[in-house]
Amino acid sequence: MTTTIMLVRHARTNSNVTGYNMGWSDEDLDEVGYSQAHRLSSKLATLPIASVYTSPLRRACTTAVILAEPHKLKLEVLDDLIEVRLGDWQGLDVDQVKLRWPQLWQQTRIDPSDMTIPNGESFTQITERAIRAFNTVASIEGGKLVVIVSHEAIVKVLVAHVLGVSNSIYPRFEIANASFTVIRAANGSYRLIMLNDTSHLED
Repeated sequence: MTTTIMLVRHARTNSNVTGYNMGWSDEDLDEVGYSQAHRLSSKLATLPIASVYTSPLRRACTTAVILAEPHKLKLEVLDDLIEVRLGDWQGLDVDQVKLRWPQLWQQTRIDPSDMTIPNGESFTQITERAIRAFNTVASIEGGKLVVIVSHEAIVKVLVAHVLGVSNSIYPRFEIANASFTVIRAANGSYRLIMLNDTSHLED
């Protein structure tokens, strides 16, 4: 029995453009983000999607609602899919973080595996809850095609998990807004089928 899970990063927000660290703030999509979500929804509209799971934050929920609408599905909200708890970095832009925590910032660019955000989460904690959510969905939705709408960090640590590697690969690949990544699960093993597909956003 094969379960196919599509990992979707929420569509664009204004803070994705300005470099503001959103964390758990409840920002909605910007105008471009709404367009991105609708384009992705159109691409997925004919697929036999059985369920749509989402982070509780607005930017993810809005994206998920747009994706679920053609399939007439009710959203399933999982708290474990929420964005990284950013602690002292919440509300700061990238330049402020780089100035105040230069060594930690450099670590995020090289290998964040062992780091903990000041008064926030460690990457170990992020990974544990992301895997917990992923396993929950896979166990409930056996044999089906399902969508998980979440955040860049969650998608990245799940890709690392599926590939059986550490989070040291985190800075080495991109997960764009409104992209989707496809994973297949069968008999307790996982395969990465597609990574960061954004073809639906091309003119």
